[in-house]
Amino acid sequence: MEPIVAVLGILTVVGAGVWFQYRLSRGRMWSPLWLAFSATATSILFMVAGAIGYQLDRHARFIAPHQPFSGVIWWEVGVGLAVAVLAAIMWRRAARAPA
Repeated sequence: MEPIVAVLGILTVVGAGVWFQYRLSRGRMWSPLWLAFSATATSILFMVAGAIGYQLDRHARFIAPHQPFSGVIWWEVGVGLAVAVLAAIMWRRAARAPA
């Protein structure tokens, strides 16, 4: 029973946060232009971090001993490229959308 209460509490907090952001943006947070900017920023973050060898996972940062910069991290570069494709799609939709 306790894990269910914890999960419901977390879902409530996350849901309230998304709703609050939606209200503050007046419904624009799901527009193609906002999604294009967010996807572009995420893509750049993952590709640069992967290319310089910086690990973005939370576990390695605090618990596992590791080098701050190692070789190229290909899964991060791959995620960056996948999000870049999504960003390109959103940029095309944003360009077609009326202002």
